Amino acid sequence: MTRRTLSMAGIVIAGTVLLAGCTATGGGPGVAESASSPDWGGVSPEQAPGGDAESSAQDAGAGDTGAAGAPGLPGAAVEDRAVIVTGSVEMRAGEPLRVADAVSDAAEARGGTIDRRAEGASTDFEPAWAILTVRVPAAEVEAMLDTLRGLADVTTLDLGEEVVTNQVRDLEVRVNASRASVERLTELLTTAADTETLLEVEAQLTQRTSELESLLSQQRALDELVSMSTIEVRISSTTVEGPTGTPSFWDGLVAGWQGCLAWGATFLYGLGQSMPALVVLAVIGLIAWLVLRRIMQRMPSRTEGGRAAAAQGAAIVNPVADRAAAPTSER
Repeated sequence: MTRRTLSMAGIVIAGTVLLAGCTATGGGPGVAESASSPDWGGVSPEQAPGGDAESSAQDAGAGDTGAAGAPGLPGAAVEDRAVIVTGSVEMRAGEPLRVADAVSDAAEARGGTIDRRAEGASTDFEPAWAILTVRVPAAEVEAMLDTLRGLADVTTLDLGEEVVTNQVRDLEVRVNASRASVERLTELLTTAADTETLLEVEAQLTQRTSELESLLSQQRALDELVSMSTIEVRISSTTVEGPTGTPSFWDGLVAGWQGCLAWGATFLYGLGQSMPALVVLAVIGLIAWLVLRRIMQRMPSRTEGGRAAAAQGAAIVNPVADRAAAPTSER
């Protein structure tokens, strides 16, 4: 009996030890934190509770599975199927600009928005047109398409879906894991034993917080794409204005005459614009011509007077020549 009693006591003690080991291993974050002291007992920060994102993600994924009954769906917050709907619609209308206004009003009435709008009025060589980027709730896509069909003739419809259920679930799991890691590091920060441990925990907390903010931003952007569908609407005119077909001789003659008239109008405009300057230049030229004419009229009289004076001077200077010529003539 003594040996049997000792054997049973050994079995009970071994079972108790094994049970305690299993409880310490899978007891969750609280047990892990209580088992590891704030100075981590020589374990690096990457191996500390909340330090490894992958292990945290696995822990969060396991917890979500137990809570919601489906992997990666905490509390069944994520829908079974997440879809991004995008498409384009081409329409033809007699007045594209008015139809564009009606499309904008219809989108706003259904809780949507107009992210982009471009339009052009009718010219001699191009008909009117309009392009709108419409965003409406995913549940209102079919109703919006019915409204577009009622506003004008829909010539082309291209609608596509992109299933992003896995991306949504993956982001959900990563966000939960990152949030749990931040919470555990925050608790460790309050129980840090020394300055070195405090600095290491703060560095890890800063990194995990930044990762959490980035994941939350990606999650918001993805949720917006899923909740709001994007449709590009192109509206063109049913009538084509301006020259069509192969140009003829008459078309060339008319175009040439219009070009000549345009050139003549441009010339007359330039002439009228320069007329004040031409009048001023004409007055200045007339005054200059009168002055030069007066000067030229005085120049001949001065020249003749100079020649007569030169002749008299020559006669007075050479009297011997006249006396020598006189006896010769008498002989």
